[in-house]
Amino acid sequence: MLIRIGSILALPFIIFAAELNFVASVNKAEVVLGEPLLLTLSVEGENIGKVPSPEMPDLPDFDIGSTSTSQSTNIQMVGGKVIQRQFFNFTYTIYPRELGKTVIGSCKLVFGNETYRTQPIEINVVKASAQSGQPPRQGSPAPAEPGVTIDDNLKLLATVNRKNVFQGEPIVVEYALYTRLRLADINLAEAPSFSGFWVEPIFDGQHIEFQRRTVAGKVYDVSVLRKVALFPVTTGRLQITPMKLNVAVVQSPRDFFDFFGTTKVVPLSSDVVYIDVMPLPAEGRPEEFTGGVGKFTIAASLDTTSSNAGEPINLTVRISGTGNIRLIEKPVIPTIVGVRILEPEVKENTQYAGGSINGFKEFRFPLIPQTDGEHVLPSIQLSYFDPSSKDYHTVGTEKLRFTATQTAAAVEIAQTGGLRVVGTDLRYQKPDVSTLRDQQIPTGFWLMLLYLLSVAAICISVVYRRHRSKLLSDRAYARKLRSSRIVRKRLKEAERYLKEGDKKEFHATLSRLMLGFVGDRYNLNTGAMTNEDIEQELRRRNVDDGMIKKLNDLLTQCNMRFSPGMKYEDPKALLQVVRELLDRL
Repeated sequence: MLIRIGSILALPFIIFAAELNFVASVNKAEVVLGEPLLLTLSVEGENIGKVPSPEMPDLPDFDIGSTSTSQSTNIQMVGGKVIQRQFFNFTYTIYPRELGKTVIGSCKLVFGNETYRTQPIEINVVKASAQSGQPPRQGSPAPAEPGVTIDDNLKLLATVNRKNVFQGEPIVVEYALYTRLRLADINLAEAPSFSGFWVEPIFDGQHIEFQRRTVAGKVYDVSVLRKVALFPVTTGRLQITPMKLNVAVVQSPRDFFDFFGTTKVVPLSSDVVYIDVMPLPAEGRPEEFTGGVGKFTIAASLDTTSSNAGEPINLTVRISGTGNIRLIEKPVIPTIVGVRILEPEVKENTQYAGGSINGFKEFRFPLIPQTDGEHVLPSIQLSYFDPSSKDYHTVGTEKLRFTATQTAAAVEIAQTGGLRVVGTDLRYQKPDVSTLRDQQIPTGFWLMLLYLLSVAAICISVVYRRHRSKLLSDRAYARKLRSSRIVRKRLKEAERYLKEGDKKEFHATLSRLMLGFVGDRYNLNTGAMTNEDIEQELRRRNVDDGMIKKLNDLLTQCNMRFSPGMKYEDPKALLQVVRELLDRL
């Protein structure tokens, strides 16, 4: 019985290695003003588990565009032990604001009890200029006559393929320069801002190249300067600010002695563009919806159909199609009894073709068998919203099978079928019946304690077994169980950002905290829901209207970090509101 008690208490645990590498890199050290620059923060380590998002330095000389995160895992078997080496990449698209040399400061990562920092990176920002020094070709635009108006002969236009979209539905914005005059130089004065959108670059002109187009009966030389795909991440009326240029226009000679003429710098600005973004319908939204907006297919495959001695098997799930591929979250993998499913490595590839964003996103899940036998992976479901039909569609994969042999034995759990006592029906035989005496087993304190401990061990094993079974089968129970730990952690992070004066990260942490808490408390996929969707779900669960309003106001205030120039409320007051919501929701 004592052996059984020891086996119950010897539960598995994980020792995290202390080794961790944290570095920053950019895709180029010299960038043209207004062009995108990719800043990648890489984290690498052995058995490091989940890594928090790094803390960015102040970037006053840059506009921050889209962000993306990828993760991969390299698994090796050494001496029968599974070793995981994990890689995380946090990629930020930033746009320089001013010419000259500037520095991207040191980025910080707090992991465990250690703080890691990257080396600063120096960037040289240069201006883009039109091709010059070539003789004008036949039919080139003429120089502007002195006193000639520029109005209809030179303009910068921003065009979009649609202005009314659903949240997550892409739009394509093109900036083009139209001219009927001869130009000497073109400089970017101000890049447009895409607040509220995920930005996917399509084309950034490195040189000015003109093509002839006829517009309203007039012939223009047209050069496309920039083309981007925008995916709205919030709802309502969103604003795309203008692109601004300083264009040097060649003037005709004023007299006989003015051989070369002069130039006149003309400021140009595109119009403000407004996009009306509708929320995705809450009615009919499947549980398998992971944020996909467009048209997609899903396929799954295994790299092998057999595993020996706990060797990992890689499950590859590929989502392909047209739409917001980069914003699709990982699909839910059905529970496989006797198999451990690790976090996936993520790969993605997109391209602009035929007027839309096409490509794929691939998730590679390592599967580690825990028991022998044949294991069946049920169909993996993917739901997406199709803007053309304005409804949800669900697709799935085929069932997959693999066989595991010689896996490590599972942790022994005490059986609950009762106690079996062996040997009590034997008595020592005496040769003389008359000398036999009544023999009784003494019932001392230690024997009674041992009996009580054995009963307690059986009860613990039953409760633990039910707890583990409920964790695997009841997602809501598992989310509630982990909620308190995550809330405490994020509250500490928010308080730390408040002390450091980092308001953007403070508000971002509060937003993640409340969305995660509400999602875990009521088993909601808040990451794919708007504030209005969350409000409807809470009302359906009879949550007090006052609490719903406070939550909505809090999330709105936190989302103001995406809007430069907005005034924040007192952070300490927001923190008090968060604590009140945590107590009453």
